[in-house]
Amino acid sequence: MMQSKKSKPRKDTFLIKKELKSLMRSRWLILGFIISPMFAWLFQGAFLSFIVGETVQLKSKIYFTLEDDGEIGASLFRNITENQDSLRISKMINITTEEGQQLIENRSLTAWIIIPSNFTSTYENYTGSGHPVGWVDFYVNTGIVRATSVASTIRNYINNQLDNYTWNTEVRIHWNTISPEATYGHQLAIFLVMLTSVLAPAPYISQSFAGEREKHTLEALLVVPMSRIRILVSKLIAGLILTSIYIFFTVIGIIVYNASIMVRDIGIPNVPIDYTAYYTVNLDTLPLIMFCQFLVLLCAIGIGIVISCLAKDQATAESVNNLILLVPTMVIGILGFTGSINQFGGLFGLFVQLIPFSHAIIILEGVLSGSATFFGLLGDITYLLGFTLVFLIIGARLFEREAIIS
Repeated sequence: MMQSKKSKPRKDTFLIKKELKSLMRSRWLILGFIISPMFAWLFQGAFLSFIVGETVQLKSKIYFTLEDDGEIGASLFRNITENQDSLRISKMINITTEEGQQLIENRSLTAWIIIPSNFTSTYENYTGSGHPVGWVDFYVNTGIVRATSVASTIRNYINNQLDNYTWNTEVRIHWNTISPEATYGHQLAIFLVMLTSVLAPAPYISQSFAGEREKHTLEALLVVPMSRIRILVSKLIAGLILTSIYIFFTVIGIIVYNASIMVRDIGIPNVPIDYTAYYTVNLDTLPLIMFCQFLVLLCAIGIGIVISCLAKDQATAESVNNLILLVPTMVIGILGFTGSINQFGGLFGLFVQLIPFSHAIIILEGVLSGSATFFGLLGDITYLLGFTLVFLIIGARLFEREAIIS
């Protein structure tokens, strides 16, 4: 009896080793798990460097509010209007303060410059010692590179204009940053990690189940004196070991991506924001990213097992898996850069919430933005794990049925 109990772990270990050896012989599969996350991050780093280099040379739409009715403010505004080409302003739009605040609330602002009502009087009525100081307000969306670059150019131009106007004046800029809800780096992490992780396990799952059926090696496996559940669990463990390779190279890809951003001079001088912090992924968040990626991979494996157990061959299993996961993958891709998923309501919001992968995004967004609550995170993790467990149970039932049919 004791011998029998000891033999069970040995059989489980043997089957896991057998599964891993079989996977290691599939060099293209292993290579894909290494290359796909690395390529995604390296491509983004190179592409972003190119885009930033191009956009800082482009023109941008700028909003203006001239509240000052004095000569100095009017002269400054007139000079900016006459030099739009050299300042790279594509269009100057005059707006009221109320319209500007509405643009900020709608997150549709590029850059907004306000010359306040007391701008001229600050200089003309100054009677103290030293230099009179005037203020100009800038509101800049740092998520738009070319708008930030143009606003920086205008800021330098205003300083030069006031220096030329009279020798005893000084102008200071109130630079207000209108940032997106999350940094570009974290939005990119949510997009790439979730998008690639949904589809990553498909080749392994289709090969391990439908592929064995197609090659007629499944029959030999089913006659092994082990329960079908233990065979399934062994395959699942082998799959999770394989996905650890994927997670590891995702981390390497993020580190390389960060390095490519930090060594790239993005060519926006004298702007009081940290672009490196905005475009890179905070390495302190890597454990959270890895945890969410693991949950997504586990869920994708559960769905893939069910599909693979129903398919007759590997090609069908992989095709159906990709087709079924196409909708959630597209949703993740579209919503990756639109802000919080929780902002959507109605039937569409319900549809998004039903997709299990969406809850991994909610976890990432909540923790990175600081808006997450303990019970909210617990609910998202429970839903994602519960969804995965249901599909694993269905896959186990189908796998048990496989033995009867065979």
